[in-house]
Amino acid sequence: MPIPPAVPLLLALAAGPAAKTEALPNGSFKADLGGRTIHYEVHGTGPVLIALTNSWGLTLDGLRGMYRPLEERLTLVYFDPRGMGASSPARNDADRGMAAVREDFDALRRHLKIEQADVIGWSNGAMNLLLLAAEKPATIRSAIFLHGLASYGPEDIEAFTRTYPEMTAKFVAFQQAQQDPRLTDDERTARQKAFWMGEYFPFLLADAKTSRPRLEAAFGGQPFSAPHTRQTDVETATFDARPKLGAITARSLVVAGQHDAAPPSKVKEIADGIKGATFKVFPHSGHFAPLEEPESFRTAVFEFLGVAR
Repeated sequence: MPIPPAVPLLLALAAGPAAKTEALPNGSFKADLGGRTIHYEVHGTGPVLIALTNSWGLTLDGLRGMYRPLEERLTLVYFDPRGMGASSPARNDADRGMAAVREDFDALRRHLKIEQADVIGWSNGAMNLLLLAAEKPATIRSAIFLHGLASYGPEDIEAFTRTYPEMTAKFVAFQQAQQDPRLTDDERTARQKAFWMGEYFPFLLADAKTSRPRLEAAFGGQPFSAPHTRQTDVETATFDARPKLGAITARSLVVAGQHDAAPPSKVKEIADGIKGATFKVFPHSGHFAPLEEPESFRTAVFEFLGVAR
């Protein structure tokens, strides 16, 4: 069972100027790149920060629900993965995978004429950002890894099971029900969204009573995708990017939530493997720091990218 989702300033941040690039007009756009359509949106003002989309089946609107406050001082670029939103349909399972997201990110980066990008990835997006930053280090100037993991294996499943037996039982029952061959993928998607929004995501909050309304506002109206989640589960079942961390040259901010199901000690593997990385734990957050501690999160990002006033 994967830890969030896809199926999971201790010291003052060293500020550095954000990458300079030509100003991007705000709006919704489509680009035909590599024989497929990538739908992307640009919002905000200031230096450009690209949000690396999650591969488990989330449109750009879900990420914007978390990152919208950053648009006050940054230009955020969001894009739909294949098979979601207004981007090209997924033709096969590979189109729903992590490599497809990285490929579309790089095509979009080149389309926007950004030589070195500042990038943010959350959860599965943070894990994919590790691979992207290691594969193409010259193209990533700075990276914000939000609630990601450098590795995920049997020992992590065992630790989760010991620590959270009740949620484990619920998750196993849900996964077993999803295997019913009589279900269509649309039915599986509806059941997944009901479980994630009703049980799983609230469980990942430090204080569900306080933060759940913001969680609902960000994700409640967004489409999910069981086929995308299924592919992501396959790809992350034995995920281990630790051998690749040394190849990452981007200035890096690694963010953990003190009360996340992925504990800070586990998230810290990322910071330990990237030279000069800054590690920050949000004391009142679980897996959704932008929603649980919005002001602190915004300040941390602005300081890291050198746009604080």
